[in-house]
Amino acid sequence: MPESPETEGVREANQRFYRAFESLNIDQMGAVWAGEDSITCVHPGWPLIKGRDAVLGSWSRIFENTTLMQFTITGAEIVVEGDWGWVSCTENITSVVDGRVTEGKVQATNIYVRRMGRWLTVHHHGSPVVS
Repeated sequence: MPESPETEGVREANQRFYRAFESLNIDQMGAVWAGEDSITCVHPGWPLIKGRDAVLGSWSRIFENTTLMQFTITGAEIVVEGDWGWVSCTENITSVVDGRVTEGKVQATNIYVRRMGRWLTVHHHGSPVVS
């Protein structure tokens, strides 16, 4: 059964989010987030970050020390309710931070809102998966 246009739109927004993450470019990351100051983010091991400036600042700090970030997303489940959509997934990550290669898994939830026909991130929450 084909996806609805709304589900496809949220899937594409989620892919844009991870492409921006892999780019390690703050301008690309900023482009996938909504402009509201009500956006929030929780990185693994970090407290809740509120507000566009603080959220983008957190991404800048992550990008400063990272030379490579690659994602393979598995188990993605998408729900759409009106102008809201969310994706629950597992991030299988290979990264190089401060010259060290690491691999890990993070369980993530990404929430999107549709603004003027475009799906934008309003919340990202990542929790480490301990094996």
